[in-house]
Amino acid sequence: MRNWLLEPLGEETAMTTQRKTPASRINDTDVLLQILDLLPTSLFVKDENLNFVFSNEAHCKVIGSEAEKLLGLSDADFYPKDQAEKFLAADKSVLNSPEAREFLELATSTDGSTIYSLTRKARVVTSDGATYLIGSNTDVTEMKRNEIELEAKEARYRALAETVPVGIWHLHENGKTIYVNPFLLTLLGMTEGEFLATAPKDFLTAASEKGVMEMIGSTARFETDLMARGKVAARVLVVSSGWLNNAGVAGRSVMVTFVDISKVSSLQTVNDEITRLNAELSDKIKMLRATQEEMVKAGRMAQLGQLTATVAHELRNPLAAVRTSAFVLDRKIKGKGMGVEQQLQRIENGVVRCDDIISQLLDFARTRPVQRKLLDLDTWLAKVVEEEAAKLPAVVTIECMLGLDGLVAAIDPERMSRGLINLISNASEALVGKGDELHGDASFVPAINIESGRTVRGIEISVTDNGPGITAENLLRIKEPLFTTKSFGTGLGLSAVEKILEQHGGGLEIKSKPGEGARFTAWFPLIETLEEAA
Repeated sequence: MRNWLLEPLGEETAMTTQRKTPASRINDTDVLLQILDLLPTSLFVKDENLNFVFSNEAHCKVIGSEAEKLLGLSDADFYPKDQAEKFLAADKSVLNSPEAREFLELATSTDGSTIYSLTRKARVVTSDGATYLIGSNTDVTEMKRNEIELEAKEARYRALAETVPVGIWHLHENGKTIYVNPFLLTLLGMTEGEFLATAPKDFLTAASEKGVMEMIGSTARFETDLMARGKVAARVLVVSSGWLNNAGVAGRSVMVTFVDISKVSSLQTVNDEITRLNAELSDKIKMLRATQEEMVKAGRMAQLGQLTATVAHELRNPLAAVRTSAFVLDRKIKGKGMGVEQQLQRIENGVVRCDDIISQLLDFARTRPVQRKLLDLDTWLAKVVEEEAAKLPAVVTIECMLGLDGLVAAIDPERMSRGLINLISNASEALVGKGDELHGDASFVPAINIESGRTVRGIEISVTDNGPGITAENLLRIKEPLFTTKSFGTGLGLSAVEKILEQHGGGLEIKSKPGEGARFTAWFPLIETLEEAA
């Protein structure tokens, strides 16, 4: 299927090829094909009839077919008719354009889930006049879903603000109104345009002398008359949130609410009504703040996840070339006494370390669905621990206590294994070199204990070390993305572990005190069948 890559593309390429031996041309092509297959980005090539002539491994996984079986087929052979027709229309527009184009495409994956893909396509014409369409896909499903979720939360926020029987005024510290709800406009008998043209001190009489911004910026609570066109519009109780940090906007803002108490007839009734409304307002302000914080956090995490995935993809490309080159060099010099075997081993070790970091980045940014399999959990756990124990420094001891007695559950073994390995690696890094510092005793033995068991919330796997422990300050931030106390860490390891567990419906708990080691507990609900997981 990939023989097209071996065809000369022009005079310059042909001249270059002539200077190489046939063997070197084949090796160069093999290396190129290996690199293309190692890329996590989906790549494909279609002929002028829009039939596939090349697909790398990543694209084969997306489309659900082996590379050899794709030859001569089109999107219509893999996608529903309406989707295939949209892809066809986009492809034709690219073939008729001299410029590369980008499309946000919606498709159904092989497991039936809906995915969003940012696709870049371009027309290529070879020196012999053949026309091809080259394309790449980047999965942006998580970012798009976050965007949709943010829009839904914003809609709920606005619906709440516009229906609550309380005046709401969101004001920037520069004095400009960010938002005013319909109830406040009704109290004042103003249109939104009239309100925006009125200075705050003109309708808040009690705040005129001290200054509006000074008063409401200090979490104020006071009664005042609302003035409109020189007349008292309503008697209100004013409650201010105090200063809030703005999302994506410079400066601060304040949320002010107005409770209409004009029609309350007696002092006792006033107090009762105020008490009730204050409680209601407090809950609603908390909901509004939580919604705002969720929106900001979700937006930032989506951006960070996309950035992380992009960086990981860009790093893996040159690393694949380095590893391939090191392998080729090792084959050529092995047994010839050239004295570079140690240097090649250092290259390999460096590539492995970088590949581990990239795996952490991709675990953090991963968007594909969990691929569950039914496994005996203790057997799986013992195998992972045994393999990882062989990689630990000789001074570190590791014990594993299995407590699940043949329990079978549906998990994603690849992701869960990487999560467990990350926890063991963290424990080992905390132990090595810390014995004398912590205990003042050279006889200190660094140790890691791993336990599995079943609790009311499901399955628990704990990794405990007897290292220096974690300070209370660091414990509050240790799961934050990009936070690290290591000189060589990415700050994404524990964030990636937590995300893996959340994808399984669980979470990560951390308990530690300085000088008393640390205990990391991964938990997730027990799912005993694949049908239950669907």
